[in-house]
Amino acid sequence: LDTRLGSFLNAGDPVASIGQLDRLRAVIYVDEPELGRVRRGAPVRLTWDALPGREWKGVVDRVPTQVVAQGARQVGEVMALIDNPDRTLLPGTNINAGIQSAVVSGALSVPKEAIRRRGGETGVFVLGPAATLAWRPVKLGVSSVTRSQVVSGLSVGDRVALAADRELSPGMAVSPAPAKLGN
Repeated sequence: LDTRLGSFLNAGDPVASIGQLDRLRAVIYVDEPELGRVRRGAPVRLTWDALPGREWKGVVDRVPTQVVAQGARQVGEVMALIDNPDRTLLPGTNINAGIQSAVVSGALSVPKEAIRRRGGETGVFVLGPAATLAWRPVKLGVSSVTRSQVVSGLSVGDRVALAADRELSPGMAVSPAPAKLGN
């Protein structure tokens, strides 16, 4: 308590605050395009940079009823209830949050930086014969922060070009790097 015997107080000044630390409320700012997939009861995972390797779990308790400006972003304030049984996560901290909006087993996915738009079409550049690039239109499904599901247009084993320091084009000769399999 910041108040001591004999301290002068004004009417309405808080003397103490009471909190329940084993179950916290977290406000998660979700970008407007992602809000449509957030549902009440969806699983939430939090991490805190101050305790690397730790994870807290909870659920979405309230979805926003409006979008607000936060800097240059339009966001919705999603409220989550977080289990904190050992009371290590502190109120008022900056956290990293993930809200599970869909589960797709066995999905083919690519890094988001592989996805391009050409002539109103979404697609990727794939490694073609003789180490040249070929344009391949794709249909996308669900996305995470780093990857997008490819519903059609690619097959397992296709190698895609990632971000480059120059514009990519069909027929361009490339020096492929060793393939990396992702999930």
